Amino acid sequence: MNIEVILKGPVKGLGAEADMVKVRPGYARNFLFPNGLATPLNAGSKRQVESLKKKRGEREAAEAAVAQEKCGKLARLNLAFELKQAQEGAEKLFGAITAAEIAAALVEKGFEVDRRDITHAKAINQVGEHEVVVDLGYSIKATIKIKVTGNTDENFERPSKAKRPRKSAPSAEAKEEKSE
Repeated sequence: MNIEVILKGPVKGLGAEADMVKVRPGYARNFLFPNGLATPLNAGSKRQVESLKKKRGEREAAEAAVAQEKCGKLARLNLAFELKQAQEGAEKLFGAITAAEIAAALVEKGFEVDRRDITHAKAINQVGEHEVVVDLGYSIKATIKIKVTGNTDENFERPSKAKRPRKSAPSAEAKEEKSE
């Protein structure tokens, strides 16, 4: 008991603009239609498909061009990390460089990259140069060089990871203001 709809914009897990998809009636009625993400499929809406496909092609071409430009800039980028090392000359380090830390370093350099788009073949926990691949979408992948060095200083502390602030309970002052 599914109904057919035409998507007006990209919907994660469902499709992109101008796609004709079958969905459950409740999903269409309660989410897609009220949010303006889809229209019911009928004779009049089939004519809209062509204009939506044209709009989708233009959007995808623009996004692919931006991703290609970003790939060129990322390919020239070198990142450096420093980890605590047991003794001079040892390759093994304490800890490892994670995708989240690489993403944070890229954000500092002005590139907005999600940590899930960063892939590396093995854990980065040895001194030396490593390469990671950043998936920019549209089958465009950039390779970034990462240089890892060790520090034997006993007082060396790795820069702390940026933590998201937790939602806390409202303070007493906020509760008083709200009640007034």
